[in-house]
Amino acid sequence: MPDTPYLSIVLTGRNDDFGGDFNNRLFCAMEFNHRQLSDCGIPHEFVFVEWRPVPGKRWLAEVLADRYHDLAGDMLVSYVADAAYHEAYSLNPKLQFQEFIAKNIGIRHSRGAFLLTTNTDIYLSRGVLDVLQQRALTTGVLYRVRRVDLKDPIDYQQIDWDILEDSRNYETINEIRPPYYTNASGDFLLLDRTSYHHIRGFNEVVRVAKIHMDSNFCLKADSSGLTISPMSASVYHVGRGTWNSQRLLYTGNPHDAPWGDSRWKRAVVYDNPPTWGLSAAPVRLMRRGVYHLDFTWDAVPPAVNLRGVVRPHREEH
Repeated sequence: MPDTPYLSIVLTGRNDDFGGDFNNRLFCAMEFNHRQLSDCGIPHEFVFVEWRPVPGKRWLAEVLADRYHDLAGDMLVSYVADAAYHEAYSLNPKLQFQEFIAKNIGIRHSRGAFLLTTNTDIYLSRGVLDVLQQRALTTGVLYRVRRVDLKDPIDYQQIDWDILEDSRNYETINEIRPPYYTNASGDFLLLDRTSYHHIRGFNEVVRVAKIHMDSNFCLKADSSGLTISPMSASVYHVGRGTWNSQRLLYTGNPHDAPWGDSRWKRAVVYDNPPTWGLSAAPVRLMRRGVYHLDFTWDAVPPAVNLRGVVRPHREEH
């Protein structure tokens, strides 16, 4: 279609002050990426999914629609999943936020020719922008990049190219290696929309953890006949994130971690049901650019679906 954006950027979150300044980190990264994409003439949209909205607090989706009213409905669309879906989906009471089920909702509702599932504190590099500007992406290819973690604290409200490209500001460079290029994969999974739908998004069969769902997706892509290709570019990450800041707290009790037990066997191939991404959920327009997914059990897959685990996959190298 003539109005189809070249790129959809899928993000998730909620108005919970995660990390103390979640909203501001989201705003700054969105504004930077939007400005750079616009300057490069790359048609794009942001698709934000609010999962498990906080009772008594305003939806972050509404905050975004107010702050970016010129974009809402056109280049910014938000979907708020009824809070009941979290409990209906979860098989782990310790799991606080089902990030990848939320991203599946975003994938379902994205219009772009290519979809980037990423996180709210990720900044695109010039290398990524160059590839997008040249329209050099190929269908059937899952693109991956290395992630550069900036030192903490970096003043993200003053982010510019001088800060991002100064190696003195780098804490860690998360390199990616064949065959699956899984390291820090949740921050950059770029794939054409048709292939995302062919794979049926991220794993919704295993619902006891969110950690390693991104690397599990890379295995699914490989098993589905897609090519996984590293780009000679990076993305930049601001802030330590949940895993890096809290993992030592759960060394002796990984089953209590809010991201789920990291020991689940992720080297399996999954087969989501046709209703993946809450596609059967009734969708209501609440205001321009903000939709609500009403709760219905018809949209929730069975709690146990052994047929959904297709076969063991070769172990990651």
